[in-house]
Amino acid sequence: MDAQSSPSAVPADSAAARSGAFAESKKALRTAIRTARRALPDEVRAQRSAAISEAVRRYLADLAPVVRTVAAYCSAPDEPDTEPLLAALAADGIQVYVPVCEPEYQLSWVRWVPGVELVRSPRAPVMEPVGPSRGLELFDEVATLFIPALAIDADGLRLGQGGGYYDRFLPRLEQFPVQVAALVYDEELVASGTFSVAPHDMPVDLVITPGGARHFLD
Repeated sequence: MDAQSSPSAVPADSAAARSGAFAESKKALRTAIRTARRALPDEVRAQRSAAISEAVRRYLADLAPVVRTVAAYCSAPDEPDTEPLLAALAADGIQVYVPVCEPEYQLSWVRWVPGVELVRSPRAPVMEPVGPSRGLELFDEVATLFIPALAIDADGLRLGQGGGYYDRFLPRLEQFPVQVAALVYDEELVASGTFSVAPHDMPVDLVITPGGARHFLD
């Protein structure tokens, strides 16, 4: 292969153009998924969210030993509603922690219980519980981390909201035996290559949709 055809010889401006095109493609896909989610009638969103909640409970019921603690999240308006899930897990006797956005795109974790005071995050368009926070040491106790996504491809790669919090947090979990599960609608489980990924993007271990759980093998 000569220098002109070698990938390493691609002009910098061409590489930058490709990178910009990938970014625009991701932006367009995010916009399309958010638009589709917002168009869902309230009753359909409620039905799908309830189905995701039941699928999560079935998944946790199959784990051994008995699950005592999980980490999840308070959903934004254009995400599957996690309030039924959080309430169901608490009713099952499971301790639930959800993230609080900290400076420099870091996350801490606060216990969620029914009726906990929620305030709007000053750093992201989400509601966060008020209470004592915990750091990475929490994940010595956590069996599964449930995270938001806009789409998951057939390789388990995640299209996030673009905020960057989970991109920075997930690599820190490699020292813990935690399963990472994304929650999306069935049609948001897409083919490989639907969206571009970066070298730092980490696949999830499983995806849970209204139709059930799907695991990704290494």
